[in-house]
Amino acid sequence: MSLQEVLRRAQRPFITIHLEPDGDAVGSALALARALEGMGKQVTLSSQLSIPSSLSFLPGSERFGPHEPRDEDLAIALDASDLSRFGSLGERIGEKGLPLLNIDHHVTNRQFGTFNLVRPEAAATAEIIFDLLADLAIPLDPLLATYLLTGIVTDTQGFRTPHTTIRALEIAAQLMRAGAPLTQITENVFGRDLATLRLWGGIMEGLTKDGNVVWAVATEAMRRRYGVPSPRGNGVVNLLVSAKEAEIAILFQERDNGLVEVSLRSKPGVEVASIARHFGGGGHPQAAGCSLRGSLEEVRRKVLARAKGEDGSGFIPH
Repeated sequence: MSLQEVLRRAQRPFITIHLEPDGDAVGSALALARALEGMGKQVTLSSQLSIPSSLSFLPGSERFGPHEPRDEDLAIALDASDLSRFGSLGERIGEKGLPLLNIDHHVTNRQFGTFNLVRPEAAATAEIIFDLLADLAIPLDPLLATYLLTGIVTDTQGFRTPHTTIRALEIAAQLMRAGAPLTQITENVFGRDLATLRLWGGIMEGLTKDGNVVWAVATEAMRRRYGVPSPRGNGVVNLLVSAKEAEIAILFQERDNGLVEVSLRSKPGVEVASIARHFGGGGHPQAAGCSLRGSLEEVRRKVLARAKGEDGSGFIPH
């Protein structure tokens, strides 16, 4: 059965996005939900964690919540390489035994779905949704275009990452012609409030260089000090990797559930996805991440040893 037929047959799709949702996950989910609802489907949008305020400009973002699957007939997991990245919602999907459509663009995707639409060459999951809507003969409107362009802008960091392809730029141009406001999207996605900028300043103060790696931490105490309610350091890791002295940048973010979130970035030619995969995470060759249980110091020591090839595994980070 083709994926188009899977979607046409489903009447009550359950769409879920990964923990720490970003513009690609949210934009892709909203676009797919709008398209399916246009086909007469009843769609549930679910996210275990709240949607960042920077994405509240997207109409429909308020629909997301920690909704668990009930009487739906198809689960759709977007923009993550492993079902564990969806938190307890991933577990509920497994317990329900729902057929699962896995749509993603990460090279580390584990093909965990009943049906898998995984294209690592795509710049964003939104690019895959763009093609899927074309296959379903669903025309673009300004809102669909806005959702999809938000995803592409987010995952290419404003068309700056190595996976910004000619095709991604061509799709972006089509979305702009369909009415997507690039300037508004960019301002919302990359704009930061004062509390977050102060947190970033605290993170940068603790920046450390260790061989070809630069790393920093964001602790719970730092977030309380600056009045930042949830992890918001992901953007700063892209700044860390711009250091001329570094080939790899790592940010360790302490979370209140006993986990440490690890974000990895690297210069072109230096691969970090396998570091994340080793610790149960995933991502792209130059942008990846994982979450580990343990103290900040324990996690930092393990990940740095792996990144520098000093853990006895034979891993060479080049």
